[in-house]
Amino acid sequence: MDLSILHARFGRAVEAMQRQDIDIWIILGRESHILGEPALLYLMPADVLFRTAVVITKKGERVCICTALENEEFEAAGLYSDIILYNGMASFEAAITEALKTRMPIGRIALNISALDPSSDGLSHSDYLLLQQCFDKAGYVGEIVSSEPVMKAVRGKKSNQEAEKIAHAVRLAMSVFEEARPRMRLGMSGEDVQRLFKSIISVHGLRYAWDERNNPFVSVGTRSSYMCKHPPADVYIEPGDVVNVDLGIRVDGYASDNQRTFYALRSNETQPPDEVFRAFLTLQRMNYEVCAAMKTGADSTGLTVIGDRIMREYGYPEGWSGGYGHEIGLFAHNGGISAGNSPAKTGMDTILEENMTFTLEPAILTRYGRVCQEEVVRVTDCGGLLLSVPQEDIWLISP
Repeated sequence: MDLSILHARFGRAVEAMQRQDIDIWIILGRESHILGEPALLYLMPADVLFRTAVVITKKGERVCICTALENEEFEAAGLYSDIILYNGMASFEAAITEALKTRMPIGRIALNISALDPSSDGLSHSDYLLLQQCFDKAGYVGEIVSSEPVMKAVRGKKSNQEAEKIAHAVRLAMSVFEEARPRMRLGMSGEDVQRLFKSIISVHGLRYAWDERNNPFVSVGTRSSYMCKHPPADVYIEPGDVVNVDLGIRVDGYASDNQRTFYALRSNETQPPDEVFRAFLTLQRMNYEVCAAMKTGADSTGLTVIGDRIMREYGYPEGWSGGYGHEIGLFAHNGGISAGNSPAKTGMDTILEENMTFTLEPAILTRYGRVCQEEVVRVTDCGGLLLSVPQEDIWLISP
């Protein structure tokens, strides 16, 4: 773990707390390899075993409350302004209570509770009850708020170093696609295609950005699912099929997520049918214009109108009403907001910030299969920067 990245995340957390007038952010976790409190993934140098608390103040204090078993590693990391050791639950509660008492008066405390953002929803019910006891003992009567805006800064607004690590993972994913591309054949099943990609991933010693069983996901023609299920073992590539491959790898702790479209030529064809070609051009134009509009300070929900206009221009009267993709970072799906409008996340802060990273993955279903071109974009002051190499043409599978 690069400690400079962790230091930068703490710094962004404090900046966000100052902007939001949040006095204290409390993070509680235990057995993080099982419970997986997301905030600890971003702010701890290692998994925690026993109950651990991190208390961050808008003045920049970073207090870690932990057992002696984990103290050595945390102390060596140099991330915390104060490390308080405890022995037993009564001692743990007393340490949190005292940390609050000595910082009174406290107005707003952020906790990891959110109905919309999973990266801000890691506080367990039992730990919430524990904190309530500590608040009562400390005499705290202020406001409890969600850590959503703080986690947006920690998770979403990345350092240049983090953005480059994502770009590196995406570049390696592009090389996997390029290596697999000439080896695609008629008669391969979706599962065969997955095995081809897995063999290349194995040779290069890469890891997977999501469950290996479903990575890459492959859809074949109209005879297999377009959902993220295991690629079909009994659906084979036939002439006239669109084949879609959705691949994500993980390198040095950061993820990629890209989709590419193939078409299996029929004996009398030299290029895909007009319906497939039109869908591909529509999605290319959509990704290009949406990416260009992804400037620091823009409202992500406003991106949806771009796709809606383009869909109608290309002859799709239904238009476009939703988002285009998701935040990407440590994981392919990194929590947070969507690129474009997402009715499921109404109420979240949708303003784009520097170095946020997203996928753009609009798709169109045709009579030949699902057409999709998924790219990864980095938000900058000048508009989105493509981190992936765009697919310029539909990749052909010869008869």
